[in-house]
Amino acid sequence: MENLKKPRQKLIEQIKSLLIQEKQFLVEARGESKDLALLDDLLFQIDDLFLLVVAGEFNSGKSAFINALLGESVLDTGVTPTTADITILRFNEHRAIRRDDKGNLLVELPNPVLEEISIVDTPGTNAILREHERLTSDFIPRSDLVLFITSVDRPFTESERLFLESIRDWGKKIVIIINKSDIVEKTQDLERVKEFVSSNAGKLLGIVPNIFIVSAKEGLRIKAETKSSSPQMKEIESFILTTLDTRNRFKLKLLNPLGILDNLTRKYAKLNAEQKGMIREDIGLLDDINGQISLFREDTLRSFKFRYAEIDNALLEYEKRGLEFFDNTFRLNRVMDLLNKDRIKNEFSQMVVKDLAREIDKKVTNSIDWLVDEDIKQWQIVTRKINERSVKYQDRVLHDPAAQQINLERQKIISSINREAQRIVEAFDKEAEAAQIAEEAQSAVATSAALEVSALGLGAIITAMATTASADLTGILLAGLTAALGFFILPAKRKQTKNQFSRNLADLRSRLSASMLEEFSRQVDVIIENINTTIQPYSRFIRAEENRLNDAASRLSSLSSRCEQCRLEIDQY
Repeated sequence: MENLKKPRQKLIEQIKSLLIQEKQFLVEARGESKDLALLDDLLFQIDDLFLLVVAGEFNSGKSAFINALLGESVLDTGVTPTTADITILRFNEHRAIRRDDKGNLLVELPNPVLEEISIVDTPGTNAILREHERLTSDFIPRSDLVLFITSVDRPFTESERLFLESIRDWGKKIVIIINKSDIVEKTQDLERVKEFVSSNAGKLLGIVPNIFIVSAKEGLRIKAETKSSSPQMKEIESFILTTLDTRNRFKLKLLNPLGILDNLTRKYAKLNAEQKGMIREDIGLLDDINGQISLFREDTLRSFKFRYAEIDNALLEYEKRGLEFFDNTFRLNRVMDLLNKDRIKNEFSQMVVKDLAREIDKKVTNSIDWLVDEDIKQWQIVTRKINERSVKYQDRVLHDPAAQQINLERQKIISSINREAQRIVEAFDKEAEAAQIAEEAQSAVATSAALEVSALGLGAIITAMATTASADLTGILLAGLTAALGFFILPAKRKQTKNQFSRNLADLRSRLSASMLEEFSRQVDVIIENINTTIQPYSRFIRAEENRLNDAASRLSSLSSRCEQCRLEIDQY
């Protein structure tokens, strides 16, 4: 490929750039090593001669055909697959046989056919020698043109069909050579074989390839005897050396790496889509957990409001008893009783306060126990969902190394989260948790409602208010206004006391409700924060993988578009 014109060199540089970007992508995407090696080979070979790869099953006559094409017995022929060597034939003024740095057998000859092209003889492909098939399959992507040799006695076998299918997937240009025509006597029989191969190859490849019929054995004999090619070989030589002129060989040379880039791009786009499918399921799980947590908060706070209604009802009953107490106590016939503060206090405690503090404390305790139960239930839900996800991916067989790596990292994180969640659930001390919440709730309520820390102390506040009213009344009596007491002072003082009692209790109810709701909301938020903190590594990993895969998909799409643009430029060359 020496002395290239500027347009050619520009196209080569563009393709080199695409190959380098594809390689960078595969390195970052943890691509397969064989794909990276292939890209390295393409970068090296793009400046090399046109590479003609001869492939086919063993005993189809590959080596014999190459000998006939070269006009000399260079390669050994036989009826058994005796070697797994890849043999590369190149031009050189001096004959030499050696191994290249990849272990391939390199045969150098002063043969004019090799001045424009390099020929590769591959091991036979079949169901018996899988090592031969692997070597051939690995070398096919490096070819610029594939000559596929089949034989007239067993054309287009099932194993040949499968092999051609793999060549097709690499986007290679294929020419089919039907060998051993000398064993068929009738021309019409040869035409039937050609039609059979043409029909099946057309269905498989989507287009009918160039098909030639030849006897490689006769071709070599005639060339050796007459120094001239047989008619069959001339037709093939004309196609290879004339039809595939410098311009067409150059186009095929550049279309080859583009075909490989397309193949790799499709391969990793498919793997990317599979990985994104996995990640979408993980995101679905996280969204499900977040939805559960959101519902947990809404349901818990809504349920708490219903539970608090029981506490509020107790306070309303308390208010009702207090108002009745004031109506019955602030009477003229009980003036002497009103002068006895201790008596009024005791009656208020027995008739109004009763066991209000204990009743409210019980209801608050029940609410706390209920919240603790809801806490452990939520942990169990999260643990079960993560467990189900973990089991699902343990059972999935992943062939893609990158997907395996993602799954391995996912499993490590999930296992860690699962262990932590299990530890929390198993170590959950309901009584200790309830006691801690109760202490925090009591402290918050007491501070907000101006109550004693050790108890709600509702009775103490109201009793103080009642006895203060008594003290005021005592002062009035001592002032000697007894005559007006029954008509003016007691009713007014009763009304004033009842109003003040109701206002104080309404204020207390409001502060108590707000304080307890705020505290229970805070406790629910603590539960949610603990869950979120535990699953955060999983969430962070999944979001990072989602971003990485989205970026990879975008890069693959860009590479595909640029390959297509480059192909259009080559077609117009």
